[in-house]
This record gives sequence, C-alpha cells and structure tokens, in this order.
Amino acid sequence: MLKKLLSIFKKKTYPCIVWDGKCMKYLDLTKKQIEEFRTLPKYKNYSVTINENPSK
Repeated sequence: MLKKLLSIFKKKTYPCIVWDGKCMKYLDLTKKQIEEFRTLPKYKNYSVTINENPSK
C-alpha cells in the first residue's frame, strides 16, 4: 500500500548522458529537465542522449 502511494508522487526519470563539450555525465532526468537542456539558451552547447533501452 505504501509503495503504491509513494509511486503516485514519484516523477518518471530517464537514464541520460549529458555532454557539455568537456565532461560527460550520466544522469536520470525528467522529461521537463531534458527539454530544458534542449531548448534553453544557457545550455546551447549541451547535448542530451536518452538511453532508450536501459539494462534495468
């Protein structure tokens, strides 16, 4: 019961690789965060790759 209740509040995240031209980071991002990396001018040099087939 507690797991079901907690799952309502948990945001779905996606395993991603974020590259800023110097350093690669492996993050779990929400759809909103991914869109921010792709659209906001302050992240213009960043690229985000979503792992479509996570090994989990």
